[in-house]
Amino acid sequence: MSTTRRALGSLCGVVNVGGEEMLRTRVGPEQSPVQRQTNRMYTRREEAWRPLTRQRVAAFLRLFVLCFVETENGLALHPLTYRLMKKLLVKRFIPWIYNRLVYTMNERYWPITLQQFRAVDQYLADNLPLVQKDDHWGTVAYFFKEVVGEREKWKRLEDMEREAMEAVRRCLGQ
Repeated sequence: MSTTRRALGSLCGVVNVGGEEMLRTRVGPEQSPVQRQTNRMYTRREEAWRPLTRQRVAAFLRLFVLCFVETENGLALHPLTYRLMKKLLVKRFIPWIYNRLVYTMNERYWPITLQQFRAVDQYLADNLPLVQKDDHWGTVAYFFKEVVGEREKWKRLEDMEREAMEAVRRCLGQ
């Protein structure tokens, strides 16, 4: 199909833009979520061999979760692939996350999100307990557990303030 012209949503529009051959083309075989994530990583240049950024780490963690945690939707990969992904996680990504931890409540400065941490931490707890107890991942886990505790404390304080304000309004209203 032409890059400047778009089909109008009817078969005639497809024929006008791409020619009659466009109607004879078939959609390829359906891809698994792992294959789609791998293709997205390749097109966005988020491969693991490139210098790590927050987006590349997030893409790898999503691929890791798809391969190891959400296995019901994917095709089985070669055992070497699984070994390489575990090795990359332990040798490259966990140290990167550890070195970029910023002890702040502002999520913008965190190397990974809380959801990504929870997914990977749960897998490590179930399948790789030695990695989970490692100093680097232990520090990351401690940080995120403290963040969750602080958020709960803030929520309790806000609830107490709200209840106090309601009590004051009730007193003034009577």
